[in-house]
Amino acid sequence: MISSLLLFAAFANAQDFTQVQKGQPAPFSGTLLTPESIAVIISKHDSDIAMCLAESDHKLQEQEIKCELQIQKTEYDFSSYKITSESLMHEKDKELDKTYDLLKKQTKNQTPLWIGVGFAAGFATSLGAIYVYNNI
Repeated sequence: MISSLLLFAAFANAQDFTQVQKGQPAPFSGTLLTPESIAVIISKHDSDIAMCLAESDHKLQEQEIKCELQIQKTEYDFSSYKITSESLMHEKDKELDKTYDLLKKQTKNQTPLWIGVGFAAGFATSLGAIYVYNNI
């Protein structure tokens, strides 16, 4: 189609033409065209340009629609992944809190027990030392 456009453009933009009557010799060598054929060539050229422009506009609009659709799909995917990850994080936080509470319940405060054991061991050691000292 482009080659025909170039060919017709060459004919349509030709500047060497003259009116010749039937039986007269042509003032130049080349192709003689009637005014009707020149009109057909020019109109064909114009219609081809209009068709090319319409086709390119259509393809451009088609690409814009595809691009917009892809953007919307990506935005939807992003929002759904965001919601999913937030809910997962919330569930994991709940799970960690439950685990922490269970650990708190299992490990009781052993400090008073160790103080009592230390006091008893110290008392027993003192009694043992007094007993040994009195028996020597």
